[in-house]
Amino acid sequence: MTPASTRDQVTSFAAGRLGIGVTLACLSTSCAPELVVGTWTCPPPPSVSGSDGGALASGDQIVDAPWATGFEMGFCDYTRAAGFCYSAPDASFTVVAAPVHGGRAAAAFSVTSDSAKSGTQARCVREGALPQAAVYGAWFYVPSLADNQGNWNLMHFQGGTIDSLHYLWDISLGSAADGSLSLYMVDFLHRRFLRTSDDAALSIPIGSWFHVELRLLRAPDATGEVALYQDGTLLLERTALATDDSDFAQWYVGNFVDALSPADSTVYVDDVTIRGVP
Repeated sequence: MTPASTRDQVTSFAAGRLGIGVTLACLSTSCAPELVVGTWTCPPPPSVSGSDGGALASGDQIVDAPWATGFEMGFCDYTRAAGFCYSAPDASFTVVAAPVHGGRAAAAFSVTSDSAKSGTQARCVREGALPQAAVYGAWFYVPSLADNQGNWNLMHFQGGTIDSLHYLWDISLGSAADGSLSLYMVDFLHRRFLRTSDDAALSIPIGSWFHVELRLLRAPDATGEVALYQDGTLLLERTALATDDSDFAQWYVGNFVDALSPADSTVYVDDVTIRGVP
């Protein structure tokens, strides 16, 4: 498996302002921009049964829980876990000393929706067979408000097989009429938005850290569950539904924009975690 064949099947779900109808953007690889996979000098990854310890050779890789990274070793925790980080040519991902949520480092994902550039995304990815039940979390820092008219994505799940992936879940930021930003989800298997009412929605803080967690009970039938939390507060929960019809999946964390004003955006990420649940 190479980044060009599998890993450039990235999220491009375009939707209007919250409350406007859903439109699925390009789903074929011909629509995906060229990606630049970051390279870091990291310790060798541990040996993994069924792989060469580097990029996945098959779909047999297990995504273990618990797992965490605070970017104290740059992006090496992803490399050692057979994951990867990437950016479009005019986007970037780097380690910064400030702002940080914990420790001495965080990751900065800088992108642009400027149509004259190719820079809509910069993200890190864990891939393989996901736990049947787990909570996927990360701390985010958005330094300034921006008006989102499309998809401003923080977390993305897609699955299927290594050679044929389809979208599963998005956690994104939507702009409200007063200019504030709040989280919502996209359920791709059922082609729908999931969001709280305007009265109940929690705006994200600007210029300070906030925690996003997705509790996912994976199931190909109506026995699955999904729940979205912000700073420990339950925003959304759905039960008795299909949540993941895949044996192989990818979990993306970072920054993706396609219609943002101003066009340039940097989102900081720290303390990314996967923890199993009973």
